[in-house]
This record gives sequence, C-alpha cells and structure tokens, in this order.
Amino acid sequence: MDSLIIELIRIFLQALFFLGLVLIAIWFYFRIRPKPTQELTVDQSAATTGKEVVLTLRLQACERLVLFLERITPHNLILRVHGPDMTAAQLQASLIRTVREEFEYNLSQQLYIKSQTWELIRSAKEETIRQINMAGSNLKEGGSSRDLAGALLQLSLSQEISPVTTAIEAVKQEIR
Repeated sequence: MDSLIIELIRIFLQALFFLGLVLIAIWFYFRIRPKPTQELTVDQSAATTGKEVVLTLRLQACERLVLFLERITPHNLILRVHGPDMTAAQLQASLIRTVREEFEYNLSQQLYIKSQTWELIRSAKEETIRQINMAGSNLKEGGSSRDLAGALLQLSLSQEISPVTTAIEAVKQEIR
C-alpha cells in the first residue's frame, strides 16, 4: 500500500511538473509573440522607408538630368569647352565628345524617370549634336573656332522652342 501511495505521488508530481512546463511555454509564447498591431507598424514603417528612399533617388536623378541638360546647351558647352588655340574642327569634335560623355555619365538615371521623359532627354542630346554638326558644316573652309561658336549660338537662338528646354520641363513634371 505504501508503495502504491508513493507511486501515485510520483505520478502526480510528474504531471504537475509537466503541466507547469506547458503553462510556462504558453506564457512565453504569448509574451514574446508580436501583437498584430506591432506587425502592421513594422510593415508600414518598412514601406514608408522604402518609399522615402525611392523618392530621394528620383529627386537626385531629376537634379542630375536637369544639370546634364543645362550643361549641353550650346552657350554653356562653348563656355566650358572652347579654347583660344582651337580650330573649328577641334572645337566641333570636342563639343560632340563632351555631350556624349555627359550623356553616358547620366545613363543610369533613366531608371528613375518615365520612358517618355527619357526619350525627350535623348532627343535633346541628339538635337544638340545635330546643331553642332550643322554649324560646322555651314562654315567656310578654314573657319575659326570663334566662327563655329558664333554659328552654333546663332543656330540655337533661331529655334523657337529648344529640345533642351522641352526636356527640362518634362523632368520638372516628373518631380511634380
């Protein structure tokens, strides 16, 4: 009889011990588990942070593209590239090379803007190169770099609406 009572007490203590472990596990589960509102807040926070990063990248891309477009306007190009001892052919080649290098430097910015805006930027670059070549082809044989610069400025001023201006306005629309 004593052994039966001892055996029952042992089983009872084991059950009590096991029940205690289960209760502690349940308590930890509910204590550590994030509440639904906490999960939502974390998800919203990550989404907000992601949107802020993308917006920052888009703004930086638009800034760089406007800078590119301003740098390829004929008068800004001539001021930066023209050297006193350059021939017309050297100036023409240097202007075209500069426009292409500036464009290549900013190629990755197309990821952050609409395709239509990028197409306007590409067209502005091509039109600028076309104007440089047209001004160069209209020069008399042996024309100076000053003659080329003057012809290019005159050609660009004769346009009612510059493709560069159109592209800058499109980039501004991207920001709005």
